[in-house]
Amino acid sequence: MGSGLRPRAYQLEAARWALSRRRATVCMPTGTGKTLVAGLWIRGLPRGASERVLVLEPTRFLVEQVARFFRERMGLDAAPLHGSLPRVLRERAQRARIIVATPEIVVHLFKEGRVDPASFSALVVDECHHTTGKDAYVEAVKHLGHIEYRLGLSAFIPRSRASQIEGWIGDIRCWGWDHPNLRPYIPEWIGEVYEAPLNPVEERLYKGLEKLWEQANGTSRMLLGMALRWMARDGVDALRESVSNSHRLRELVEPLGELVWSPSIRPAHKWDSLERILEDHDLFTKAIVFIDRIVIAMRIAQLLSSRGFETTLLLGRRKAPKQSLDQARDPRTRVIVSTSAGEEGIDLPEADLLIVWSNTASPLRLVQRVGRLLRARDVRGGPKWAVFIVTPETVDVDSLLDGVVAARAAGIDMSIDEETISHLLELSRKRRILEILEREPLPEEVLARALSTPIAKLKPHLRWLQSHGMVSYIYTPFGRVYFIPDRAWLLRSKYSAFLTPPQSPQEITVVCKDSGNLFRKAPSHMLERLIDRVFKKRRQCSGVKISVMTWRGPSVFLKNFSYEFPVGSLELLRVLVDNARAMAAVSLGVTVK
Repeated sequence: MGSGLRPRAYQLEAARWALSRRRATVCMPTGTGKTLVAGLWIRGLPRGASERVLVLEPTRFLVEQVARFFRERMGLDAAPLHGSLPRVLRERAQRARIIVATPEIVVHLFKEGRVDPASFSALVVDECHHTTGKDAYVEAVKHLGHIEYRLGLSAFIPRSRASQIEGWIGDIRCWGWDHPNLRPYIPEWIGEVYEAPLNPVEERLYKGLEKLWEQANGTSRMLLGMALRWMARDGVDALRESVSNSHRLRELVEPLGELVWSPSIRPAHKWDSLERILEDHDLFTKAIVFIDRIVIAMRIAQLLSSRGFETTLLLGRRKAPKQSLDQARDPRTRVIVSTSAGEEGIDLPEADLLIVWSNTASPLRLVQRVGRLLRARDVRGGPKWAVFIVTPETVDVDSLLDGVVAARAAGIDMSIDEETISHLLELSRKRRILEILEREPLPEEVLARALSTPIAKLKPHLRWLQSHGMVSYIYTPFGRVYFIPDRAWLLRSKYSAFLTPPQSPQEITVVCKDSGNLFRKAPSHMLERLIDRVFKKRRQCSGVKISVMTWRGPSVFLKNFSYEFPVGSLELLRVLVDNARAMAAVSLGVTVK
């Protein structure tokens, strides 16, 4: 077991119960650590059943997250396997003892004969409520009928699917928030993110708009930027309405005319995700769905009503506020669809499910949405939920990331876990920061221009990347230069002047933030001993402070340099020490060659 990982009583109870049944399904609320239960179950398998384990996850994000958890936190030989991995990594993953994979890639490999289903001795099916109907989960499990040890995991088992799930996997047992062992861990509320990917035709339209935006400038660029946001954030019906009402926008998108009105494009692509959210949280008392555009809000309200939900609309100017609020507060109303008018004028503490359809980059609006509607309440049931629907690899993810990062900087926790934030970054256009820096270290201003992003919006993401060890920086007279830590060698050619220490005598002090211990060095020729000594005590520092004392005749000058990011290699620390020494000399007017 990884250091610091201590299973809770209910997790041990669930793993032991499932092992005793051999074929079992564990149902636990989201956020209670079902992945740890799966790891405990795998560890407890008898010798014959533990030789090769297949873990099925519904998305590539969960595949990566679960494989990393097993490997790093539980010391298990686990590897991710999904269609987006390079071929060499897929082939390597197939040799792991524990394969964490999407059902689609597993079915493909089975049919191609590249993986033998008979080679697996145990099966874990996460989000097992998908194991019904014609889902890829069912096809994958059909190939694995010989497996005796099976574990299903889910936060929610629909009654209509229970018998099928028991048939495919095993007996169901649920640990709810009312379980005495879970009750001490009930949070006030939980943040979740659901993905709503574009279909191929929608993706063509979005990329076409993006290309037009990149080529435009001035007002045209601003209008096309809004068009991108309307489509990704709200849905193509919002874009179509704006095109119909704006002669200028209609002219700008004319090259994409057929695509804009293509019947293959869904009017509101986030609808499927909304349906799944309501299904996964079917015990909610009252849900609020925030949608910025009225045309989309009206469509969604109609769809919800047609699905049997008692629904009301809060559109601000289109209805008298009192009438709207009375309907919203009516106990019979289960779903409230609200535009931004609902953020400031309503207070519905009885709502226990908030769904943000239209993401905002404004931390104020984000906090208003969550704070007004998801205040802590005295309940004997579970927590409240804030669920954000995002369109991957679009400005929609950027908006949510911007809002969450800004809210955190203001001291407000959105209750979204770090793994999800990391995944959002991978889905975000901000991943281009890493892509650009992979090629070349750049100053902040140049990086902002390359991304067509204001520096004010770039800085929070740079800080986040720094705190997670993905980006580092050195000091120069024209500001910080950012680089990828394992590509520090790229700095040596272009920025050698700021990495070449002077010949004059210096004393260097390195402080590792984690320990607070000082490691001093006087003569320059003993610098390597200093660096080695830092890492002999601690192999990684969450940040370092380097002080440089320089003698010029009888005078002594002290300069301090703070590097606020993890330092996990000797080479990176050498770069930072060289940078601090060189910059200390530059500040004194010493020419460094």
